[in-house]
Amino acid sequence: MENDHAFGDAVIRAELVKYLTPRDMTNLCLTSKQSFDWFVPHLWHTRAFYTNLKHIPGLKRYQQYVKVIKDLAINLAVESRDFWAFPNLQSVQFVQHCTGQYRSNAGFGLYNPPVPVYSQYAFGSSLGGVNAARVDLRLVLLLQSVPLLQDLTITLALDNSDVFQHFLASLQSLTQLRTLKMTCNEYVNPTHIQKVIRACRQCQELDFSFSGVDSFKGSEEKEEYEQAKVDMEGMEDLSVKILKLATTLEDQEAAIMVPLLKKCPLLQELHMFTIKAPETVDLLQEVFMNGACPQLSIFHPGRDAALKDDPLPILLSVMGPDRGVNAVGLAKIMITSAQFKSESALAMTEHLSQSLTEVHFQDHIMNFEVFNELVTGLPFLQFIRARINEISVQTVDINNFDQMCSRDWVCLGLKKLQLGSQLTQGIPTVKGDSWKQSLPKRCMDYIFSQVSKLEQLEEWDFVAGPVDLFILAAGGYLRQLSDLKSLKKLGLGPRTVYRMGAKEAEWVAENWTSLENVDLACDSIPIHIMDISRVKADKLALDTFIHTLRSKRPKISFRKQ
Repeated sequence: MENDHAFGDAVIRAELVKYLTPRDMTNLCLTSKQSFDWFVPHLWHTRAFYTNLKHIPGLKRYQQYVKVIKDLAINLAVESRDFWAFPNLQSVQFVQHCTGQYRSNAGFGLYNPPVPVYSQYAFGSSLGGVNAARVDLRLVLLLQSVPLLQDLTITLALDNSDVFQHFLASLQSLTQLRTLKMTCNEYVNPTHIQKVIRACRQCQELDFSFSGVDSFKGSEEKEEYEQAKVDMEGMEDLSVKILKLATTLEDQEAAIMVPLLKKCPLLQELHMFTIKAPETVDLLQEVFMNGACPQLSIFHPGRDAALKDDPLPILLSVMGPDRGVNAVGLAKIMITSAQFKSESALAMTEHLSQSLTEVHFQDHIMNFEVFNELVTGLPFLQFIRARINEISVQTVDINNFDQMCSRDWVCLGLKKLQLGSQLTQGIPTVKGDSWKQSLPKRCMDYIFSQVSKLEQLEEWDFVAGPVDLFILAAGGYLRQLSDLKSLKKLGLGPRTVYRMGAKEAEWVAENWTSLENVDLACDSIPIHIMDISRVKADKLALDTFIHTLRSKRPKISFRKQ
């Protein structure tokens, strides 16, 4: 009587397994045949299989249940002598470290393209002496037995004709495929790339990484690129909404990357990790000016150290809502380039001021002028993540300093602010004359006067070095921030010197009525402060702050070092 059992209802079991570990489900499977029938499917649905031979027997025995396979490529090729089928498989991740060597994808993937390392293994062979082409061929044949596959991450050597032809056939049979992430570590015929793209035109996310060298390119390879470009131009539109591209080959940019953007009318998010050829910038400018990708709203440009001039000002100038009738304009941009300068900031405020809502700076430490240009020129900004460099006569134009500090921030709807600052670098205490008469203090006065107006601010992470600014005593800025009624999270980084005590806790409880979380080890804005050891935090005052605030607002959570 299944319905009389506590676990009899399938809905109850489905909810229960969300809280069970694989070991828990394994133990339940051993209790009875009924429990076995109930929990084995869930056990094998939820497992992500890694490179471990001990999983092979179970993987084969319960192949009808498996929904996820990860990094078992070499084992499937070595151990399975017969053909396997996975009728319910939905997600596959087969990632190679290089052609012929299969490894875990931890630390690799398309954000960090793998570097070929052949070590003691011969080129074209994999661990255990299995030919790499045979491994690749077995994988692409396996894909033809998974009709429900939705997500595929794979590393292949598409220069092998058999592998390419069977992979193309597999893609054409995967009618439910929505995400394809493919890495090719060797030179690939560009016409092969075009055919792969064409075969997954129904996908919503495409993530391609191509590496290799074409320095020995002759007339035959030149004709291949020309043919690929013609084929790309004649290809029908794709359904892709997220596109990620990385290549080490300049010719692929003109033949594949630029024409591909013309075929993505639904594209919303673009990751362009590299631009190798200066001519590519002009081609991209023309493409976007002619109305390509009108729905594009998220842009992640990569590091373009290969280019002499930063391409970002040109690209941003043709990505605004004014470039076409149907263009929505960029709403979110993530900057990883170390070349971000005032020209790029001006391009943002000039062309994206009516659309940009989120700006992320991952590693770049900007000058104060650049930061000031953004917050005073982007009225719809809701989230900014930035780090400001030390301010001195070497890093700021003193003649324009007073004018910059007189400009009001226009992003009064800001909801999330992650701000790291080296402005207080070299300032050991807020009580000394060196602080009171310094440019950093004038700058901090200005910043906090503007933050005090952000009445919609919900999250604020702030790292400012050895000077504690969140105190009520003279030299602190806490009293100015009483209007931050919407603040839910305050993060103060490990470089901050904590001196907040009972008075500050009482003030916070009374004024920041929405506060839910205080993070005293905030690591979202890593910033290196050289002289942090010169001033030590007041641990007793900090403990008093936490105890007092908890007594008045017991639901507030704390995290500290």
